[in-house]
Amino acid sequence: MSDTTVEPGAPSAKAVSEATEKAVPKDIDVSKPSSAALAAKKVDQTVLRLNKLLASPGGLSAFLSTFNYTLYTLAYLQSVSPAIAQRARALLSLVKQTSSKPATSTLIADGAVPPIAALAGLISRARTTLRLFGLLPLYAWMKALIAGPKPGSDTVLHHIAVTQCLSYIGYQALENISVLADNGVLSNKFVARINRGDPTTARLYLWAYRAWLSGVSCDFLRLAREAQLEKRRRENRQQMLSEGRAVQVYEDEDAKFDQKWWTDFVVAAAWFPMALHYSSSSGGIPGWNLGWMGLSGLVAGSSRAMGMWRATM
Repeated sequence: MSDTTVEPGAPSAKAVSEATEKAVPKDIDVSKPSSAALAAKKVDQTVLRLNKLLASPGGLSAFLSTFNYTLYTLAYLQSVSPAIAQRARALLSLVKQTSSKPATSTLIADGAVPPIAALAGLISRARTTLRLFGLLPLYAWMKALIAGPKPGSDTVLHHIAVTQCLSYIGYQALENISVLADNGVLSNKFVARINRGDPTTARLYLWAYRAWLSGVSCDFLRLAREAQLEKRRRENRQQMLSEGRAVQVYEDEDAKFDQKWWTDFVVAAAWFPMALHYSSSSGGIPGWNLGWMGLSGLVAGSSRAMGMWRATM
């Protein structure tokens, strides 16, 4: 979800950047900075870049996702490594802990939830709350798809996009209902009415994750179709070259296509086991834990987060 607003009264990221560029003290000799000054400057630059990231469209979502799955990974390492546990406690020394336990307790082998996992659960709930507005961009996407495929575009890819959009709409709608019901916004009677008489939300969550799995699976269909079309284009180009006809060179475009295709494949492959695990009613993937979940989320979101972070330079 895109997050384009800032706190009331706070300057925008652009205004902060312009102000800090002009705010260079005249009486400081910057020719020989001390190690402390260098460290302070590095921290200052990092904070300003983080401010730009959070203020950019989708920046908050990307940051919370990356931070969340990093914490999941650290929580798993904390549970298996005393050295990592010590570092994790130092990291959390400035973080105020909450008394509630997140659902991630089921992913810890001994059932105990360490503080770092509790923080990960807290951020996960924050992300879930932000996704309550996730139906809005999906509505806009579906409206664009209903208009039909654009001239010259592939109809098969259009059908796959429609299926994927419907899957994500189903996922988001069911998750929203479950979250609102779990927090007392929707009544148990309403949940029972749409859930075969069951007032609990476990079954709704299960079908939400199955809809998510369907959406993720559509990425593999899309990538297969894109690879098929690209193969045809390159074969036709090669045939024209063999016949002696002039053909424009597309080496840069081919390289960009290959890079994007493989990036999208890695992202889909990273999300798939997580979606498969939670969409199963028989316990999911054997051995699934916080470590695997954190690794999957980091691999899936790393390219987007890194790209947005580089854009803050």
